[in-house]
Amino acid sequence: MKLLMLGSDGELEVMAPATDDERRDLETHIRGQFSRGLIFQVKGTTYLDPRFKARRLSIHFPVAKDRLVSHPLFWYFFAYLDVEAMGLADPVFPVPSLEVHTHASPELRNDTWSFNFGASLEVDANDYWRKFQRAKTDVGRYVLQVLREQKSVATPLLTAGAIELPAGSIWVSPR
Repeated sequence: MKLLMLGSDGELEVMAPATDDERRDLETHIRGQFSRGLIFQVKGTTYLDPRFKARRLSIHFPVAKDRLVSHPLFWYFFAYLDVEAMGLADPVFPVPSLEVHTHASPELRNDTWSFNFGASLEVDANDYWRKFQRAKTDVGRYVLQVLREQKSVATPLLTAGAIELPAGSIWVSPR
C-alpha cells in the first residue's frame, strides 16, 4: 500500500477489501476519478532459491480452477521480504494476471492450477520477468502510468439510467 500511495505522490488511492473471497488483496485507483482501477493479489516470500548463483525469487502458489481470473485489471505483486532489513527488497514485480497465468509454469492438476513465479532479482537479469522488474520507489508511478494509459471504457461504470436518483438530485458526468 505504501509503495503505491507514496510512490505516486498521493495520486493513487489504495484500499484493502474487507473480505478476500475474490483473491483481492489490494485495490487501487487514481484519487478523485471514478474509473477502473487495478486489483492486486500480493505474493511474497522470505526465501530465495539457493540453487542459483544470482538472487532468485521463487514463489509457488495454487489457484482453484474455478477461481482463476485472467483480466487486464487483475494483477499480481511479487516481492521478496528481506527479514534482516525488515522490508521488501528491490526489485519487486507488478505483473498482469494473464502474463502470470501464461508464463509462470502453469500446470492443471485435477481442479487446481499450480503456478511457479521464478524471477531473478538482479538488475542485469535476462529472464522473461525482467520487463516487469520495478524498483520499490517506481511502483507508484508505474501503476499510475498503467491506469492513465487504460483505454476509456465503452460503457460508463454507472449510467444515469441504471439507478433511480432521489428527488432533487442531478446526474453529473464529465462528458
